[in-house]
Amino acid sequence: MKAKMKSILGTYAVLILFALIWLTPIVIAVSKSFTINGIGNYAYVLNYEKINYFRVIFNSLLIAVITAVTVTLITALAAFAFSKMHFRGQKIIYGAILACLAVPVAAVTSPLFSTIKNLGLVDTHWGVIIPLIAFNSPMMLLMLKNYFDTIPNELLESVRIDGGSTFCIWRQFMIPLSVPMVANVLILTFIYSWNDYLVPLLVMRSEENYPVTLAAQYFMSSTYQSPIDVARIYAVMILLALPSILVYLVSQKFLVSGITAGAVKG
Repeated sequence: MKAKMKSILGTYAVLILFALIWLTPIVIAVSKSFTINGIGNYAYVLNYEKINYFRVIFNSLLIAVITAVTVTLITALAAFAFSKMHFRGQKIIYGAILACLAVPVAAVTSPLFSTIKNLGLVDTHWGVIIPLIAFNSPMMLLMLKNYFDTIPNELLESVRIDGGSTFCIWRQFMIPLSVPMVANVLILTFIYSWNDYLVPLLVMRSEENYPVTLAAQYFMSSTYQSPIDVARIYAVMILLALPSILVYLVSQKFLVSGITAGAVKG
């Protein structure tokens, strides 16, 4: 009993330590954002002349939502094909897709920008969305395929014997059985797209199309920052990160269940 109690106390001690490590920067940022002018710092950000806060949030939401939905749909179909179907070159194609995980985004900025320019997508939302779909798909495909591998093939065979088509099996059985992982992929892709900086920096030119990651630079461009400038910087950081934090807090149940389920193979 004593050994079990020590184990529980040790677990809680570690969890509390990590919680403090993660929460301390947030607490400092919130407290700093209220120094000098208090809530006036947030009012300043919301009424800032150069950047419209709500327009910036809309741009990021548009990019993140379209990217997340598209990646989830594409990878759910592809994961089903690689996990439950058999076709020529299956392993080679899957291996080639996963090999893309080893290529950093910074290494392909030159050909990426050239392609976006030739397609006429510079300074457009689609110029950001399409690369983000490509960069996020390999990892999400890996996660979904590993989860689909845990679903017994016998279950799908019984449906096929009863006359169910391949698409019917995917839509009526695989997706409902994989809701935790599908939600996991959707949420993670949203967060990654929201926080991406390099692709918007490469593509966007006009301020009206800036997402949150680019808009933040307007509050930190001065070489000298007074105490009130620092407080406003913390305020803008809180406001720009708030939607992403809310999405994470609301959906953390799906994240935990999805990651746990995907880590276990039957």
